[in-house]
Amino acid sequence: MDFTELKDIEQKVEEREDFSGEKVRPLGVFFPKDEDEVVRIVRFAKKNRLPIIPWGQGTSLTGAVSCDKNCILVDLSKMNKILEINDIDWYVRVQPGIKLIDLFEELEKKGFMLPPDPASFFLCSVGGAVAESSGGMKGVRYGSFREWVLSLRVVLPNGEVIKVGEPLRKNRAGYDLVHLFVGSEGTLGIVTEIWLRIIPIPKRKMVMIAAMLKDFESAGEVIVGLRKNKILPELSEYVDADVVKALNKHLSANLKETEGGMLLISIEEDSVDDVLKVLEGKTVDIKIAEGEEAEKLYSLRSQAAIAVKAESNKVFYAEDIVVPVSKLPEAIRRLREIGEKYNTKFYVISHIGDGNLHPNIIIEDKVARENAFEEIARMAIELGGSVSGEHGIGVQKAKLMAEQIVKHNGVSVLDLMYHIKKLIDPDDIMNPDKYVELAYKFLTSRG
Repeated sequence: MDFTELKDIEQKVEEREDFSGEKVRPLGVFFPKDEDEVVRIVRFAKKNRLPIIPWGQGTSLTGAVSCDKNCILVDLSKMNKILEINDIDWYVRVQPGIKLIDLFEELEKKGFMLPPDPASFFLCSVGGAVAESSGGMKGVRYGSFREWVLSLRVVLPNGEVIKVGEPLRKNRAGYDLVHLFVGSEGTLGIVTEIWLRIIPIPKRKMVMIAAMLKDFESAGEVIVGLRKNKILPELSEYVDADVVKALNKHLSANLKETEGGMLLISIEEDSVDDVLKVLEGKTVDIKIAEGEEAEKLYSLRSQAAIAVKAESNKVFYAEDIVVPVSKLPEAIRRLREIGEKYNTKFYVISHIGDGNLHPNIIIEDKVARENAFEEIARMAIELGGSVSGEHGIGVQKAKLMAEQIVKHNGVSVLDLMYHIKKLIDPDDIMNPDKYVELAYKFLTSRG
């Protein structure tokens, strides 16, 4: 492919791999430094019918940025500026390539926070977090990125630039196109600017309760108990006994090892006694941490997937199911049963407070691994949940997404989603053969 007309835009020829191990083998990797260069790349791709793969930091777990045919990859890491921090209207405007941790640090200096904090916050880009509508450990109180995006500038697949939404807390003008693009996994366009809602850092003192549980089942029971008692933590995270061992082994965590694993609950200091009442009879050990000790526990939880990956030697699938909180005890019981069926254990990491479970499936045999993966996802569908809470769909979960939408919403809803994709991207160049498009193909192929 002759890229002469793009020769003044920084580019390389190289292969890449995302966090899930999916390969990207592009004809070229382009590093635009501004929106105008993104427009030129997209128009070139449209003219030459070349698939475009937007790339943030490659932390996808579902093959959302994979490409094994002729394609060009648009690496947005050079577009990494904070353009505005508005301390009256309470928003921040950024380019997509800025790392989330860098944005967090700059906001903190100004006394603000952006609450969604995916476990990969120290690696991922803001653009990637928006494309996946990432969640995180504070999602139980603050929700995912979907709740915090106010407005976007987007380069459409035809090279046209549009701005959707307004940097306003309230806006009822027209259809909500902002949230069409949030979570669209780069299949509808390339985001070049993002307006995000921010809030002042809360002044109330928070403490971290680290509860080492008697058994796995207690994790779900505690969360149900918190809900029944109308207790809303800032964070309620769970890692099972095997993840605790992996953290100790690979990250020198020095955590107490118990059969039930560890539940982390961040709560206002004046609500600690209420949480402790819910925990009664379900723990082997409880630690109440503040300051640096609390931050260390938070950091260990955010690195849990890295410890599991080191333990598994990359032979694993990271699940991402969501179930209604009321169904957590049943979901946990059925996870145990599926593990016994496949003679394996799951390294369970979870944002358990909002029903988002990440069983990591470590089975050497690929067929058995995929079967277990699909069985867990279908269990979530049966319980009225979702096959993905924050990792997205990519190529990995397209068939399961089709099953969920057909069962819960009906065929016409998936059909509508597919035709939205075709309306915006009729030439099918923007991150093709993934997400809605691939889900629709699975649906139609089975008649």
